[in-house]
Amino acid sequence: MKSKWLPAALAALCLCPASAAEIALVPTRDLAFGAFVAGTGSVTIPASGARITSGGVFALNSDGGSAAQFSVTGNEGATYAITLPADGTVFLGNGSSSMPVNRFVSSPSPGGTFFSTQVISVGATLDVIDGQATGSYSGSFTVIVDYN
Repeated sequence: MKSKWLPAALAALCLCPASAAEIALVPTRDLAFGAFVAGTGSVTIPASGARITSGGVFALNSDGGSAAQFSVTGNEGATYAITLPADGTVFLGNGSSSMPVNRFVSSPSPGGTFFSTQVISVGATLDVIDGQATGSYSGSFTVIVDYN
């Protein structure tokens, strides 16, 4: 069994040129959903960053939220793919309360071509329920950038 798996793994590893530079991914701005009054609904931050609320969620103008941004560099002319979190895997927490973050989107999507330093923007949707505890919620998520 091992001998069959090893050649397949080696073939996959050889898809990237030997001279490929390591991809550098640096966060430059956090994903923020801003201040809002909770009701059953959602707060969406598209990759473009313009906040949208729906259902019983009402946005407060004091904090409009923002899409996350990452600076990414790699081999000039090489193409890359972006992998975002799957639905149901990321939550924002505030002590004993939490809210799920789903429907992650990126720009570019699903990837691009390296020409100097690229900027990747990432947005998502925060699902809110009526009676959600007030306060500041925080969490983290993973973005993966790989050569194609």
